[in-house]
Amino acid sequence: MVSKAELMEGEFSRVLDAPERRSRFRRGRMVTRWDWFLWPAVLVSLVLLVLPQAMFVWLSFHADLGLGQVSDSLTARNYLHVLSDPFYRQSFWMTLYLSVAATGSGLALGFPAAYALARIGGWTASFMISLILTTSLVTVVVKLMGLNIILGSTGMVNRILLALALTSTPVQMLNNRLGVLIGLVQYTLPMTIVLLFGVMQTIPVTLEEAAATLGASHAGTFRQVIVPNAKAGLVSAGLIAFNMSMGAFTSAVLLGGGRVRTIPVLIQQMIIQNTDYAEGATLSTVLVALVFIINLAVGAAFVATGAKERQDVA
Repeated sequence: MVSKAELMEGEFSRVLDAPERRSRFRRGRMVTRWDWFLWPAVLVSLVLLVLPQAMFVWLSFHADLGLGQVSDSLTARNYLHVLSDPFYRQSFWMTLYLSVAATGSGLALGFPAAYALARIGGWTASFMISLILTTSLVTVVVKLMGLNIILGSTGMVNRILLALALTSTPVQMLNNRLGVLIGLVQYTLPMTIVLLFGVMQTIPVTLEEAAATLGASHAGTFRQVIVPNAKAGLVSAGLIAFNMSMGAFTSAVLLGGGRVRTIPVLIQQMIIQNTDYAEGATLSTVLVALVFIINLAVGAAFVATGAKERQDVA
């Protein structure tokens, strides 16, 4: 037999738990409902990414007939030509070299800056991040035209170098690889800083304080505490900067002066100027495949390294 007091206690508990159950139900239903709103954006992104690239892949297996026309029969001749031509191989190598150099330079500049902003915190960090994001929204052409003025033979950089007697003649920083490299770093650095800033915020300050308590120097703490904890963020930010650099077109055109022919520049020339859609599509497909393979290789190496470190610790 259940007493009246027990019945009243059970009813009272159900009354108290009802709002919580309804709240959980509403929260679960709302989460499921909001999840559906992700699919249109995902599908649109896939369509905008997959369909154009699928068209490029299809065109790359056809011979060019001139005036924007391609043959009906399939052929791999375009790939054989692109992969065997020394000019194209040199262009791929130069694109890869400049992208890796820009990525390394961006990480070397952005990592300390992101660390400093994360440790400053407060409104100062928020204001600086807002400035960085604002500059990244400025049109690339406008920023590169500013670089043209600054890096010219009579620009501010050369005037400073001459005033400090670091050089006797103006340094040529335009219409060459150095200018393109500077443009790529300027293009990718804001995104690198913002990404690394988020990573730095996840590393507790208490870890640095504990290392200092144990007698570690600032350099030792940065090397043995900050860098290992930020390794995944460094790899992610580096890959994003690398991908942006590999596909950058404006920097190579405006700062390279037509003398630095990276693969994006050649793709534009093939498709827009020469209307050679087949060869331009082949270059585009090879470039995308190369970037994809490099990303997979770096990701696999990072995962393997992490697994090995965990085994060593265990």
